[in-house]
Amino acid sequence: MKVTQQVKYHVLVLLLCFCSMALYAQNQTVNINVKNATLRQVFALIEKQTTYRFSYPSAAIDDRHDISIQQSKATVAAVLNKALTNRNLSYRIISDKSIAISEKHARTAEVVQSTNQGGRKHVSGVITDNNGEPVIGASIVEKGTKNATVTDIDGKYSITVADGAVLQVTYVGFVAQELRTGKGGSLNVQMEEDLKGLDEVVVVGYGSSTRRDLIASVSTVKTDQLANIPTANLAQGLAGRSPGMIIKANGGGVNAMPNISIRGGGTPLYVIDGVVRSEQDFANLSSDDIESMSILKDASATAVYGSRATNGIVQVTTKQGKQGKALVEYDFNYSLAQPSTWPEPMNSYERAEYANIARKNDGLNEVYSAEAIQSMRDGSQPQTYNNTNWRKLVLNDWAPQTKHAVRLTGGSENHHYYASLGHINQNSLYKHDNHYMKRTNFRLAESSLIKSINLEVNAALDGYVQINTHPYSSTASGYYHIFSHINDKSPLSPGVNLYGLPYNLNDNPVAETAPDNGYNRTKLNVINGKGELVWHMPWVDGLKVRVASNYRYYSSTNKQWRKDSPKYDWDSKEPLVGNKPLLYHNSATGYAFTNQAFVEYAHGFGLHRVSGLAGFEQYYEKGENYWAQRENYEFNIDQMSVGSANTMKNDGSESELGRAAWIAQAKYNYANKYYAEASLRYDGSDYFAPGKRWGAFFSGSLGWVVTEEKFMQPLVEKNILNSLKLRASYGETGLDSSAGRFAYLTAYTLNPQSYVVNGEYAAGFTEGNLASPDLTWYTTKQTDFGFDFASLNNRLYGQFDYFYYSTKGYLVSPSGQSYLNTALGVAMPKVKSRSEFRRAGFEVQLGWRSNIGALKYDISANYTFFDQLWALDESEAETSYMNPYIRSQQQKGYYGTMLHNLGYYTSADDVYNSVGIVSSYNSGYMTAGDIKYHDANGDGRITNDDMRRLGKNSYPRGQFGVNINLSYKGFSLGALFQGSTSFDMYISGSAAMQTGQAGSLPVIYDYQTDYWTPSNTGGQYPRLMSNTGLNANNNYQTSDFWLVNGAYLRMKDFQLAYDLKYSLLKRITWLSKIRVGISGQNIFTISRSTKYGLDPENSSTVGYGYPVERTIAFTLNLGF
Repeated sequence: MKVTQQVKYHVLVLLLCFCSMALYAQNQTVNINVKNATLRQVFALIEKQTTYRFSYPSAAIDDRHDISIQQSKATVAAVLNKALTNRNLSYRIISDKSIAISEKHARTAEVVQSTNQGGRKHVSGVITDNNGEPVIGASIVEKGTKNATVTDIDGKYSITVADGAVLQVTYVGFVAQELRTGKGGSLNVQMEEDLKGLDEVVVVGYGSSTRRDLIASVSTVKTDQLANIPTANLAQGLAGRSPGMIIKANGGGVNAMPNISIRGGGTPLYVIDGVVRSEQDFANLSSDDIESMSILKDASATAVYGSRATNGIVQVTTKQGKQGKALVEYDFNYSLAQPSTWPEPMNSYERAEYANIARKNDGLNEVYSAEAIQSMRDGSQPQTYNNTNWRKLVLNDWAPQTKHAVRLTGGSENHHYYASLGHINQNSLYKHDNHYMKRTNFRLAESSLIKSINLEVNAALDGYVQINTHPYSSTASGYYHIFSHINDKSPLSPGVNLYGLPYNLNDNPVAETAPDNGYNRTKLNVINGKGELVWHMPWVDGLKVRVASNYRYYSSTNKQWRKDSPKYDWDSKEPLVGNKPLLYHNSATGYAFTNQAFVEYAHGFGLHRVSGLAGFEQYYEKGENYWAQRENYEFNIDQMSVGSANTMKNDGSESELGRAAWIAQAKYNYANKYYAEASLRYDGSDYFAPGKRWGAFFSGSLGWVVTEEKFMQPLVEKNILNSLKLRASYGETGLDSSAGRFAYLTAYTLNPQSYVVNGEYAAGFTEGNLASPDLTWYTTKQTDFGFDFASLNNRLYGQFDYFYYSTKGYLVSPSGQSYLNTALGVAMPKVKSRSEFRRAGFEVQLGWRSNIGALKYDISANYTFFDQLWALDESEAETSYMNPYIRSQQQKGYYGTMLHNLGYYTSADDVYNSVGIVSSYNSGYMTAGDIKYHDANGDGRITNDDMRRLGKNSYPRGQFGVNINLSYKGFSLGALFQGSTSFDMYISGSAAMQTGQAGSLPVIYDYQTDYWTPSNTGGQYPRLMSNTGLNANNNYQTSDFWLVNGAYLRMKDFQLAYDLKYSLLKRITWLSKIRVGISGQNIFTISRSTKYGLDPENSSTVGYGYPVERTIAFTLNLGF
């Protein structure tokens, strides 16, 4: 794209945002009905219904039960004015999240002096919050003494302390700080808001809860850390950020999607603003639009969403408008990416020398003469003895990416609006711009309050347009495997001819990535609209009715122009005749709608707090798919009508799916101390026959805040233990996914060429599957025990959970019993089996946050581990019964069925005296340096019966993350270290140095020179061979020799930024934010697998595939 075009585009992005529709939003109001309540109880009710959190000096808040208020849709100010009547207290609304309570006439600083006045000094200063506002009523204590004071209405304090004293500064809602006084004089302190101590609102299921009242296993992701991550895919930035979330990349490349699992389960459910959305919709979300993200893990949090939530939920709440003047924000991100782990191959003459060594080892003559090797060095015979560097020929050093995002928000008392527009342009490493992803996101949200009837009206519209394009390859299995051609091609072969044109070579990556090569292009359009009405019933305090409807429409087109780029002979400019092009076109469209209707109630009765909801949810989706194809194109015109009609093919399909559910949930809380919750979902699915479609599933949980007990108060008052909450939950969810569509009906297959009538084909039907009319729900049972705690003035915090899952009654076909299929002539129908799958594990998080003067820090670590097994597997094939050591039943995680290696043969005598010399595996020529295998069954032979289930699972059983966040006077630094434990990788292909023909170059990389020799008997590779068939491929049998521990530690994310408003530009009032920074991903990796040239996060273990990328980015954030 030309520079002028880029400038025009960026200007257009800005104009579109500024011209976005002006929408409106509501003010924060509460419904309150209390009698003889305390002030703290009133604060808690306000916090439950708003985003406000209270901070106050504890000593100033009494425990009188003298507040009675009955008001509906009252402003927070009106409630506080009444609640503070007859109290010497005032309030100030600092922000939309914070309200400070203070004494109207702050008491004079009272200093309790020690009797020894020697060596004391006077210290004074001002305590402010993050915004520079004074903190009223903050407590300042000389550590280790009773000497204390509090700040006045201007945030000022004064205290006399001993030489070298340490001051402890605390205030409810802020992180406690300790500061050494030095020589005395002035000591100002800026306090940091403690969101965790304030119990931020967490969205859970169909409602929300403060963290204080949360008894489900839920963790949150700090969304501010995601905003400047240089990824095109939101999921790529989540690894290591939350306990229980296990993420493994599938290699790199344009818009690569990692595998996401919660506690080792399958694909989780994605819920955006209360509506179930697709995994792709989640991945394509703009991180700038996200307000909060919750990871729901146990049944008490997920059961209300039914069968699809068995594997956990990723719940996202997007940003909404806020009251105030219009605020415009702009974010820019420019990044460059390159492979993080991708070893450089050796040049041709080095590899030729090793090929000669391999021939000598096999008693054969050298294949490359000294003259030939010299020609490789000096390039004198480029057609025959080249030294091609395929990577430099095909790839750039860096792949660029740009991201823009503009947001507009604001509103009046009764109306809020939010609008955003974002664009991303991601390119690949290919030199020619024929592999890229472009996506444009938009989001509009509006919220209004009709005061006269207490009705909230909310509307939102979002969507995206995405284009993915990559080169077409006629032989590569998937376009990422063009990289396998780059790796596999011999450097002896030329990539281009004398004239720089693609040389006539099979799988030539120069031709595959040429501008005039074919393409594979996918365009996806998604639009989603949601409307919601919330009516607060005036005659019943705390009762409201909520109805919502969501509609999603998508259209996807995939166009494949299967055309090979021209190739040329060595000394010719005339293209060789190749295959004629083929055009394939697929079109898929569909829609889905979700309707919800709920009645919700929340009310407090003294120390008792009850809430609940009941409602109905309906989901329906329908999709259509069509494809067409024509071949033998005579002209280079990629339109369907130009192809030969004689080669025309087409087909299509249509699908639909329906679900429904009745939902009920109840919660009880006594004195913020004892908690109980229960939910019930009556789930309906059209996977089953009428009469079998509905199933009831429930969950329950209990919570106990131990630190609210009187016997714990001494520990609380001394800040030894600030909070301790115990949690337990149990729940059941139904599953229908393995039933298959319409399995309850007998199926027939239409064949247009079933038989011949009068010399012509006639259509007919053949019997398909047999009906399974009795299929119905099967169940997963989930148990969770955990606790959350905060200690040492909330500086030390953490959580722990143990979880156990048991799934029983899988719907399976006894296809493993082949004699049954043979007798019936068709596959056995599915039945509800006794199979049981178990999964158990734990997760832990531990953190420390504090400050050293102006340096504030928050360091936390999390770790998740799980294991699983089939307690009973009725779907096992009958052949597995022949060898009990390879059965899947009662086996925990393993990599696969394979032979166990005993290292290398050490001599000819070792070969002769070892078992297996008559084996079909190693009946060829064996010698020292070949792999020796264990005769597991002791029959004197190495056969399939000696195989065992060995190794660790290929999917990580354990994953950890370490988050470090620092801030100092406008600077902020964040680092994320992430990794996995307890999984294996299997080396094969070019990474295993396999070769099978004379003249090939077995050694590709430097690390492969560490092979067995008489002087290097501990080499990581077996002896060097010119042809693996010489010993019947003995060294490359499936065995644990080729397993390597994939555990790794990776610096996953790094961000360094500076807020210019802190000092340099703080006087510019029209600019609310200007932040510049640098960030990166996958900075470095520590792993044994890299010794073999493998990236532990790449699903390919053969040295193929688009590698995981290291990224560096430059960021700019503006606010107006």
